[in-house]
Amino acid sequence: MHRTVLAILSAAGVALIGALPSAPAAASAPVESITVYVGSAAGAAPSGARDGLRRDTAVATVEQAQEVLRAKKAVNATILVDGATFRPSAPVQVTWSPPGGRLTLGTVGVLAATTDCNTFDDLNPALEYGMVLTADNVTINNYVFQNCRNGGIRAMGTSGNRISGLIVENSTFQRLGGYWQGGPGNGYGGIHATYADYIWIENNLFSNLRNSESPASMHGVYLANYTYNTTIYNNRFEQISGDAVRTRNRGDNTIVDLNKFWKVGAYAVFSDWRFNSEGCSTDGLFDRNQVGNTTFNNDRWNEDAQGSINPVRVRLWGHDTATNANLYGCPSDPIVFGGSNVYVTSRPW
Repeated sequence: MHRTVLAILSAAGVALIGALPSAPAAASAPVESITVYVGSAAGAAPSGARDGLRRDTAVATVEQAQEVLRAKKAVNATILVDGATFRPSAPVQVTWSPPGGRLTLGTVGVLAATTDCNTFDDLNPALEYGMVLTADNVTINNYVFQNCRNGGIRAMGTSGNRISGLIVENSTFQRLGGYWQGGPGNGYGGIHATYADYIWIENNLFSNLRNSESPASMHGVYLANYTYNTTIYNNRFEQISGDAVRTRNRGDNTIVDLNKFWKVGAYAVFSDWRFNSEGCSTDGLFDRNQVGNTTFNNDRWNEDAQGSINPVRVRLWGHDTATNANLYGCPSDPIVFGGSNVYVTSRPW
């Protein structure tokens, strides 16, 4: 009925009263889901046609794809990378995700998106990660991070700007740490997070993570400075010169469940660490894991008094150094055990 009345007024009334004033333009509404492509097609398409909305009009970088999605106001956003041509020249910067939605970084096909720090233009030893993330609600799927001095993914929350909701799945972290790069600087972790919460890490491979100068400082997953509620589920860890999972300074409620470990650790498989001025972590859980019987350096676990389960030593907490005197002092154990861990004498996959 309203449309009929307006049609009559438009046909008859304009002749009597003149042109009606134009209505203000409506603000563009958010779009539910948008996919943007990143790949080599960006080099062939005219610059004006590189909107990233099709594979043949792909943009050149993940950073450009985020700007397209920001302008489109996507609620749920996906960036699909052509794994055959993806060669970032600097750490991938993930600085945006849709307010109230999620950003997913994936690939066009089965070939993984490889971030290799050997292809970077400027190797900055202070920040040589494959990806630096400062946004909430990001999923990273089917990526490879390799040959980076400091680590694979740096989830860089701060005390004034925490990040939340990171999911890392079906990805590979390999040849990371100072051992694989010349010059100064050591590695911290395949995934290194600070001031973050609700991280989910599933079905990834962490392999050959190693430091030369400070081997015990390199980890598969390193959760520091008030990083809460992390689940590490169904991953594989092998040949890691430091403890495979390390929490530090209130890395609370870290669940390590149904993972496989082989030749990892300097002091432990899952450890909590703190300096004198830092806080103990709480409510860590280690359960249903398969653990190799030797450390990275081929020492047998459970041959000292530093803490054990049946019979694998998997936890350590303390102050500055790994001595028996520094193992205790927390009001409750930072890590408890579910009783279903098993000790294996060969690689469990």
